Amino acid sequence: MITEKIAFVFPGQGAQRVGMARDLYDEYQVVRHTFEQVSDISHKNVAQACFSGPKEILNKPEMISLGTFAHSVSIAKIIETHFGDTPLYNIGYAVTGHSMGQYSALHCAGSLTMKDAVVLLSARSTYMSMAGQDGGGMACIIGLDKGTIEKVLLAASGHGFAAISNHNARDQFIISGQNDALDVVVARARAMGAKMARRLNVSVPAHCALMQNAEYLLRARLENIDVKSPKTNWFSNQTANVMSNPQDVKDALADQMTHGVRWLEIMEKFPEYNITCAYELGPGKVLSGLINRANVGCQAYVTDNLKNVRAMLAELENKISR
Repeated sequence: MITEKIAFVFPGQGAQRVGMARDLYDEYQVVRHTFEQVSDISHKNVAQACFSGPKEILNKPEMISLGTFAHSVSIAKIIETHFGDTPLYNIGYAVTGHSMGQYSALHCAGSLTMKDAVVLLSARSTYMSMAGQDGGGMACIIGLDKGTIEKVLLAASGHGFAAISNHNARDQFIISGQNDALDVVVARARAMGAKMARRLNVSVPAHCALMQNAEYLLRARLENIDVKSPKTNWFSNQTANVMSNPQDVKDALADQMTHGVRWLEIMEKFPEYNITCAYELGPGKVLSGLINRANVGCQAYVTDNLKNVRAMLAELENKISR
């Protein structure tokens, strides 16, 4: 019996680093098996890219997705094995991911098979790269409210397309768009008092209308994928609501290509579901940091290395009475 409502959250691109998951790979057979599965399905040496790089290889969009997925799912498998092969969806009251982390969450919720999740992530990366060939990128703005961000975007409208692609915190936004428009957004945001406003080292304008062709291709690909109803609460990035209908899940994954990630709204739903604890499964600590700063009554923990995974397992022992 689980004594606390726990959410497992899965990071997206951006938290990867050369050496990620190496200590877990050396310690746990289930991690080695997971990386082998992802490599076999994708025909890519994912472990080598994650452990040895070079970063130019790891930072390719497809490899980032596959490496982050393998790292995240590996930690989930450690938990499941530790608790007698109990599925993660029977431990977590909810799961969600940020951008491509949605696929990690859906696999761990019993909605996507390992093979389908890996195939979709590879295809998704390819489609996004193809759609982004016309140029564009992303920028991060911190320290302005949404109303001010909308004014900034309005000022840039004469210079090309730009739109909010991630709303990560009350004052943290990612903007996607065409290069000239993004340069204006960054300059105007600084002039309006942003704590930080800078272009990101990303060549694809993700989660905005410029990804229309990628959405079309992914939607067609999803038609042939068997998506099952998630076996625990799964929060969609596209609506910020819990979804259970398989067709709705497919539509949300496709729609997400051209719509922003509503991470702040997802976090603000945690009190409604009485979620008081979250573990970020995968590289980095971005999502756990956002949750802890959001003041939504939920304490979040990082699990991206062997020390933190061991601490998590000890904490879960106290939360699960068997």
